[in-house]
Amino acid sequence: MTLRKSFLLACILLLPLTAIAGQNPQIYTIKKGDTLWGISEQFLKDPYYWPNLWSNNPELLNPHFIYPGQKLAIYDGRIEIVPAEAPQAEEVVTEQPATESAEVAEELEVVEPLPTEVQEEITIKIPGGGIGFLGVDDLNSVGRIIDATDNRLILGTGDTAFLEMDKLGATYPGTRLSIFSLGDKVYHPVSKKLMGYQVYELGTMEIVDVHSEVASGRIVTALREILRGSLVAPYIIGDPVISLKRAQSAVSGYLVATQRGQSTIGQFDVVFTDLGSNAGVEVGNLLHISRPRKASTASLADLKLPDILVGEGLVLSASAQSSAVLVLKAVDTIDVGDRVSTFME
Repeated sequence: MTLRKSFLLACILLLPLTAIAGQNPQIYTIKKGDTLWGISEQFLKDPYYWPNLWSNNPELLNPHFIYPGQKLAIYDGRIEIVPAEAPQAEEVVTEQPATESAEVAEELEVVEPLPTEVQEEITIKIPGGGIGFLGVDDLNSVGRIIDATDNRLILGTGDTAFLEMDKLGATYPGTRLSIFSLGDKVYHPVSKKLMGYQVYELGTMEIVDVHSEVASGRIVTALREILRGSLVAPYIIGDPVISLKRAQSAVSGYLVATQRGQSTIGQFDVVFTDLGSNAGVEVGNLLHISRPRKASTASLADLKLPDILVGEGLVLSASAQSSAVLVLKAVDTIDVGDRVSTFME
């Protein structure tokens, strides 16, 4: 259970139902470190209760994002969010078991320690690494390896290379760069417009010196063959801590690519969307991932049905036209072309 419990540090999706008359719920206050799995297992004895309802119930198209300090009403067999204006029942003080520390494939880790007092901010530690996808607009700001100190065709760890940089004046010794090559073109799943390119990580390098027309750099790691013509871009520093942030506007778009080029997407994969900073998307925003719901064979009308929610993602970075998103939750296989939309309360 450790793997599943750790990823929902900040994503608690609750069923907004009307309280049944005559029931006296227990009231529980959300604390930093609480998880959807832990709460549903503790009070309902079923950690799989919420994901199943969340995926299949049409009323959950706009589930609430829960912050520390907000309250839950615990009924027999279900849990509800307590509206801020609602009168509160007698609060039950429950000692929460310590959340187990876990590393998810050494990539996702809950920030420690997990205090029990109410917090106003939730943070998640996120891995850095290869960029995976490069938008068309971002292609103009990368550099490339144009030569080396000898005639060898293939460069490796420790070798010095010379770089043509688009912004040489903004390049400084000590700067860490990712080395990569462009793969397949990525087209928008609906408009078919060219969005960018799949990116294959080759290694990393560090700028050693800046000259009149080029920069020189030392290759720090080589994951694949590095040739003249390989591209470079600023390296994404590993393990930044991201604070969750409410979206400022309701926007929707599509998943357009994956970091590893795989055809199916699951929990803790990194994906890319067509929503960027120009659309108002910011680092720390949470996104719904959904797809159209098909009518049953017994349907009585040809009307549009609410989408099926299949996952949630956290925005890791945002350029003008696209964003990188970490899949925090997947209750079904996620595909390129699925819709994404911001959480709005």
